[in-house]
Amino acid sequence: MSDWHDVGSLADLERDGHVVARVEGREVGVVAVGGDLRGVRNRCPHHGGPLCLGTVERRVTGRPGGYDLADELVLRCPWHGWEFDPLTGACLDDSALRVAVYPAKAVDGRVLIDI
Repeated sequence: MSDWHDVGSLADLERDGHVVARVEGREVGVVAVGGDLRGVRNRCPHHGGPLCLGTVERRVTGRPGGYDLADELVLRCPWHGWEFDPLTGACLDDSALRVAVYPAKAVDGRVLIDI
């Protein structure tokens, strides 16, 4: 059963890249990933940073002497740069870390998340 919660305005999401709210005792956010919206628990499992205040961007992979941009989009934590798949919540650098993800959508200028 779906339980959609209003977490902010679509205008704020478009301007700031995220909206964050407290829903059912937990802080969650919604970020835009390509043309889709994804709900994410706003707590990085690495050290508790505000994950939704990070950036959604192409993954950067390193090698000696250079860096490559991957095709996949990641949510990068603003504190230490840990990267998470915004569709699955999996940490791309440590399989033991994962963040909760939720469906999200925009309806009539509002951003909704299904907890």
